[in-house]
Amino acid sequence: MEYSEIRDAIQRDDLQSSEIFDILRFTSRYVNNKDTASDGRDLVIRLLARQELCGDFELRVLTSLIRNVGLYPYMSDVLQFADDDDRIAYELHRPDNVPEVFHSLQARIYYRLRGGANVVLSAPTSAGKSLVVDAIIALEKYKKIVIVVPTLALIDETRKRISRKFRDRINVITHPSQTAKSGTLNIYVLTQERVRQRIDLTNVDFFVIDEFYKLDFKRDDDKQRAIQLNLAFHQLASTGAQFYMLGPNIEAIRGLERYEFHFIPSTYATVAVDVVNYNLPTLGNDRSDKLVEISREIVSPTLIYCQGPTSASRVAKTLIREVMTDLVPACADAAEWIRKNYHEEWVVAKALDHGVGLHHGGIPRSLQQYMVRLFNDGAIKFLVCTSTLIEGVNTVAENVIVYDRRRNNKLLDFFTYKNIQGRAGRMGRYFVGKVFILEQAPANAEVTVDYPIGTQDQDTPLSLIMQLDDGDLTEESRARLSDALSENFLSIETIKLNGSVEPGIQDNLARDVWELMRQDRTLFAWRNIPSQVQLLTICRLVIKHLDGHRLNGLGVASPDSLAWHLRALHNIDGIAGYLREVANGVLPHQDVSDKIDEALKIVRNILTYKFPQDLMVIHRIQSELSGRLDITPGDFGYYAESVENMFMPSMLIALEEYGLPTQISRKIRANLEPLFELDVVLSNLRIFDPHASADLSNFEKSFVSAIQQAI
Repeated sequence: MEYSEIRDAIQRDDLQSSEIFDILRFTSRYVNNKDTASDGRDLVIRLLARQELCGDFELRVLTSLIRNVGLYPYMSDVLQFADDDDRIAYELHRPDNVPEVFHSLQARIYYRLRGGANVVLSAPTSAGKSLVVDAIIALEKYKKIVIVVPTLALIDETRKRISRKFRDRINVITHPSQTAKSGTLNIYVLTQERVRQRIDLTNVDFFVIDEFYKLDFKRDDDKQRAIQLNLAFHQLASTGAQFYMLGPNIEAIRGLERYEFHFIPSTYATVAVDVVNYNLPTLGNDRSDKLVEISREIVSPTLIYCQGPTSASRVAKTLIREVMTDLVPACADAAEWIRKNYHEEWVVAKALDHGVGLHHGGIPRSLQQYMVRLFNDGAIKFLVCTSTLIEGVNTVAENVIVYDRRRNNKLLDFFTYKNIQGRAGRMGRYFVGKVFILEQAPANAEVTVDYPIGTQDQDTPLSLIMQLDDGDLTEESRARLSDALSENFLSIETIKLNGSVEPGIQDNLARDVWELMRQDRTLFAWRNIPSQVQLLTICRLVIKHLDGHRLNGLGVASPDSLAWHLRALHNIDGIAGYLREVANGVLPHQDVSDKIDEALKIVRNILTYKFPQDLMVIHRIQSELSGRLDITPGDFGYYAESVENMFMPSMLIALEEYGLPTQISRKIRANLEPLFELDVVLSNLRIFDPHASADLSNFEKSFVSAIQQAI
C-alpha cells in the first residue's frame, strides 16, 4: 500500500480491529526504510490515535514501531507490551533528574549540549525543544543560565514551567528589580531588551535564544527589536558562554562563522497534521460561511487565526451569532468582571459570555494569560487569536482555522504560515492535528536566517553598527559609521547613548530641538510632569522624527492625539477611566468595541512602550544642547517612567506580567507593600489570604488564588 492509502485507511471511521495487523505490517515497511522513515513516523502517530482498536499482540507490534521511530515518550502508556530491548531503549532516553523521557531528537540535542557544544536547532513546534532546556537546568552543571524569549508572555510561561519543576533548587529572575542569589542556581528569563539593561551578565555559563529567527531584521516586523536581540546575543556570546538557539522551519543560518556550533535542521514531529485548503476569496461571505460550517462540526479545542484585532472581533461576533449562541454559565463571572473593569461594550466580555476567547495585542497581558488558561483547561472551545499567541505560547489545540492569510496588512509568508500550522495537535493529547486554510496557502519556500553582526553589508542598520565595538566592525561598516557621525549635529557620545535611533534621524531631530530651544528656553526645561505646551512639543517631535508612521498605523494621527491619550491615561480610575474617555469620543459611525481595542493597543505599543523610549532619546539630546546654550537642562526620566507604568507603582505593573490584573493589585496594594522589590512583593502576595479580603469579589478571590499557585 502507498503512504496515502495507509493514512486514509487509519482514519476511516469504519476501521475494524481485524484490519489493524495488515496496516501495521505495511507501516513497518515505511518505518524500516531510511528513505521513508519520516512517513513511517507519521503513520505510527496516526496509529496511536486509533490504538483502542489494537489487541495485545498488535499493541506489542505498535510499541516496537514506536521505539523504531524514536517516539519514546509515547511508550509510557504501553510499556507492558514492550519487549526487554525496547524497555532498555526507553530507559536510556530518560535524562538525569527530570521525570520525562526524551524522543530521539531531544536525546541527540541533549547529549550535544551536555558535552559542551553550541547547538542551533530548527524543528517543528511539536518537537518539544524546551524540554532540553529543562534537562540542562536539572544537571546543575551551569550556575548562571540566561533564557532569552521574544515576549513577556513567554517570560511568564517559561518562568511557570521551570518554577514548577525546580522550585526549591533555583532562583528565577525576570524583572530588573530582581538580583542573583549566591549559593544557588540563578536562571534569568528575559526579553532581549531586559538582557541589554542588566549589568550582571558578564559571567554567564549557558544561554538560550528562543525563536532565533528573530535575529534577522529582514524577517521581523519590528526592526528595533531584532537589533536588540542581535546585541543581546552578541553580549552573551562574547562572554564565552555556551549557547542553544531554537526555532521552527529554518533551512540555514548565516553569519555565525566566528562561533563553533552544530546547526541541526529537523522535520521531526511528534504529532501528525491534516491540512484542508479551501482557497476561498478574500472578499465576500464565503470565508465567514465556511468558518461557521467548520465550527459547528468541531467538538475539540480550536484556535482561529486572524490578521489583527478588528478581524478577530468580527470572527468572535460571527461565532456567538451563528455557532455559540447559548450563554456559558461558567464564564459569566469573568465576563461581568471584564465589563466592569474595562468597558461594558467591549466584545471580549460578550464573546466570553458565550464561551469564546479572544487573544490579541490590545488585550492586557493578564487577560491574555487568563484566556489561555481557560482554553487549556477546556472551559472554552474557541480561542480567536492573532500572531501574539502563535509565536511560542503553548496551547492544547487539536484544530487551527487560518481565517486570514495576512499578518496585519502583509501577506503571510510560508515561514509564518508553517508556524501557525504547527499549533495544531498536542503531544500525548491530540495525536493528529487538523488545519483548515480558508484562503489560498502561501507557496513553499526555504528560509535562511541572517545574523546581521556576522553578515555586515550596506543594509545593516547603522543603529546596530554603532553599538558594536570597533573590533567587531568590518571595514565597510567603519567607513559607513564614520561618514554618518562626521557631519552630525550631536556628539558621538549622545548618538551612541541613543543607539536605537539611526544617526541621520538623530541629526535632524537635534537641529529641530536646537531651534526650538533658541526660540523658547523653557520648552525643554521641565521635570516631573510637563505642561500642555511642553507635552505637545515633545509629541510633535515624536510624530515628525521618530515614530510618526508607526503611530499613525495604530490610530494616533497627530501630536494632539498622542498628547490626548497621554493625558487621558493619567486617570484616577486607571484603565477603566481611560477607556470611558475613549468611548465618550466615539463618533456615531464608529464601533465602540473597535475603539476600545485600538485604545488598548495604543496603551501597550505606544504609551507604555515606545513613547517612554522616544522621550528619553529627546531627553539626552536636550541635555547636550542645553549645555551649549547655557540652559539648565530638563529631566524627563520621571515622566517617562510614570507613563511606562501607567502612572502606577512599577511593582503593580510587574504583577501584570505574572497574570494579576492591575485592577486587583490596586485593591490589595496595602497587603503587598513595600513596593520596592519584586521578590518582596511576590512574597507578600504568596502569604496574602484573598478569601479574608472584603474588597475582592468572589471572582477576584479565585483569580488571586490561581496566581498564587503559579508563583
